[in-house]
Amino acid sequence: MTESASYLLHRLVFELDRAADRLLRSHFGISYSRALFLFMLQHHGTVTQHELATALGYSDPAISTMLKGLIQDGYVQVVPSPEHARKRLVSLTPQGSHFVAQGRKLLDGKFDELMTQAGVDLQHYADLTQRLNQALVGQRSPDE
Repeated sequence: MTESASYLLHRLVFELDRAADRLLRSHFGISYSRALFLFMLQHHGTVTQHELATALGYSDPAISTMLKGLIQDGYVQVVPSPEHARKRLVSLTPQGSHFVAQGRKLLDGKFDELMTQAGVDLQHYADLTQRLNQALVGQRSPDE
């Protein structure tokens, strides 16, 4: 039985996530889920804890739990918002920024190697992925 394109894509993403987790754990001692947290924070800059939860699709309590470890490890800092005392602003520390640069370099390099090994044109793949992402984002309702 031939697998559907959507099934194959989900299986690929699952395997890529597992491979990324193994790489990051072996090189930096950090899980892929925590790294995604830091990558997202770099992309968005300083944000409230709730905005980060929304961007990642996690609950506020899950973000609070993850923040504790990332603060202890020196990757992020959290300060009260000057505009709203109940809100907390989350940002990368210099150590967190350094990890993001090194982690992305590692993951991007390994992905490029995978694409070459598979005989896939990286630019063509990037173009198709961008088109799919834009089509999906365009389908979202404003409250998502």
